[in-house]
Amino acid sequence: MARETFINTQVEKKEGFIRTGIDKLDRLLEGGIPGGFTVVLLGSPGSSTEILVKQIAASGIVTYITTEESKQEIIDTMQRFKWPIPEIDFVDISEIYYSNILQGEQKRVSIYEQRSKLKLKELIEIGSTAMPTTTTASEDFLAILSNRTKNVAQKKIIIINSLDFFLSQYNQDDVLRTIYAIKVQNLKNKGALLIVMTKGVHGELFERKMEGLADAVLELDVIQKGSSFERYLSVKKMRNYAKKIGIARYVIDDSGFVLEMIERIM
Repeated sequence: MARETFINTQVEKKEGFIRTGIDKLDRLLEGGIPGGFTVVLLGSPGSSTEILVKQIAASGIVTYITTEESKQEIIDTMQRFKWPIPEIDFVDISEIYYSNILQGEQKRVSIYEQRSKLKLKELIEIGSTAMPTTTTASEDFLAILSNRTKNVAQKKIIIINSLDFFLSQYNQDDVLRTIYAIKVQNLKNKGALLIVMTKGVHGELFERKMEGLADAVLELDVIQKGSSFERYLSVKKMRNYAKKIGIARYVIDDSGFVLEMIERIM
């Protein structure tokens, strides 16, 4: 049977737990994230997972792997919410990726410009060769991810936002192997590994595999009720801490991500 209560904002500091910096979330988790845990954060479109992870990143010692926004865009959002901006170790994969795309497009445009100046006879002579390739050696983003998380300091939060990017570039088995290796390293460092993934996009089987690999699973959902929407955070899994399973309503306001009510599964 479930019971609904207001969340007590008084969070007892517990040895071996890593605080998220969001008091009510730490209260929901009864102290924070256990050291060494890998947490999968599944978010449906519109659930504002990107705001939650930025707010956690503003809490302290964090390595932030960003694939969807640049470092500057993240800092701009933090400033808009008036959060403190600590010394974050950014791994800006999005900047590398989009820079490569722009460079490739510039080369392609340059080739078209060169060909437009050729005479008809010259065009006929090179026509059989098709367009010269503009492809350069692509970055191995999984290798970047693995290397930049290998030597992270102990008891540090690692945020991967998001896994969607890597799944668009590599097959699922390669991504799973890399994540498992990072999980093992995080366990050794007693840190908190937070992996963001869009819910319902990569197939139910892959989601189940990620949930099985994870020590904890948090899920953000948006539910329409009449003409309004309600947001819910579910703690679906917390290995060895079944008492923490529950659901909480949340809102996004001028201060960021705010939990309101909690329902425990008793």
